[in-house]
Amino acid sequence: MNYTSPTDRLLQILVALGQADDAVAAKELSLQLAQPLSSTYRHLKTLLRWGLAEDNGYGRYLPGPACLQLAKKFDRQALLVSLAMPELKRLAELSRESVALMVPSNGQAICIEMIDSPQPLRCCYQKGLAQPLLVGASARVLLAHMEPERSEAFLREQGVDAEGIAQYAHSFVAIREQGFAVSVSEIDDGVWGVSAPVLDSRNRLHGAISLMAPAFRAQKSSERLTHWTCDVALRVGARLD
Repeated sequence: MNYTSPTDRLLQILVALGQADDAVAAKELSLQLAQPLSSTYRHLKTLLRWGLAEDNGYGRYLPGPACLQLAKKFDRQALLVSLAMPELKRLAELSRESVALMVPSNGQAICIEMIDSPQPLRCCYQKGLAQPLLVGASARVLLAHMEPERSEAFLREQGVDAEGIAQYAHSFVAIREQGFAVSVSEIDDGVWGVSAPVLDSRNRLHGAISLMAPAFRAQKSSERLTHWTCDVALRVGARLD
């Protein structure tokens, strides 16, 4: 996606800081986002002034403390999270595996709530992490239930060619018919995942319920885990009406 307005570019920098694993230098941001270095510095100064970014003291930048205020506000008032939490807890207790609430945003599947498995060997994932809308059960379910124009735009942004987009579209038919998507080792080696869409009564997509587990353990009870995940997604969707 092309970002041309100053506001878009400033927000693009803020999102990039949130997605980075470590503090990022202005030059790295400039190259990554294809922005002039002078503009990058100017936008960073604005973010610093508003507390949305901070300098780590070595000329590298991180999200600022004001971002934490936004995150806390989101946690308290996000309708989908509050409605989904009882069902996420129910699924985690039934399955004893890690479960997550995922939503699509800016070409990514973002985890907005997470309950870890109580078992010593479990999948490592965190609230706030994001993955491209490209691979994995969560991404496939979210793409399959978007408007076709929107899902195609996301895939093009990821560099998928026309033939690849056609293949995705064909797979989406089966995902919609069965009501879930399954992946094995698509993102992390040895991880099995199942994801089901959260749809309201008007069939509008709000997110996805995803369950993740070590493949050797999950595949022994995949039908049961899939059934529970789909049931919870339906229950959350019903709460939206």
